[in-house]
Amino acid sequence: METFVVDLPQIPRIGETIVVEKMSPMKQCVIIFEYIVTAVQFNAVSEAADAPNARVNVCLNHCWEGTSNFKLTNFL
Repeated sequence: METFVVDLPQIPRIGETIVVEKMSPMKQCVIIFEYIVTAVQFNAVSEAADAPNARVNVCLNHCWEGTSNFKLTNFL
């Protein structure tokens, strides 16, 4: 299991898709991960100013290599 923090414009709903870009440690490219949201847990009290607003559980749906200027407009 991997844990990481991602800034999203809004908290996603179950069933929605999240696309995350991570820099490849071995290559000069970006690895793009597509996740499906399976659960959302809201944080009732944030002890730190930089604490996340919610914890999101996801399932990896697809991943591929791309470039840093990759833009996703529509994904089927």
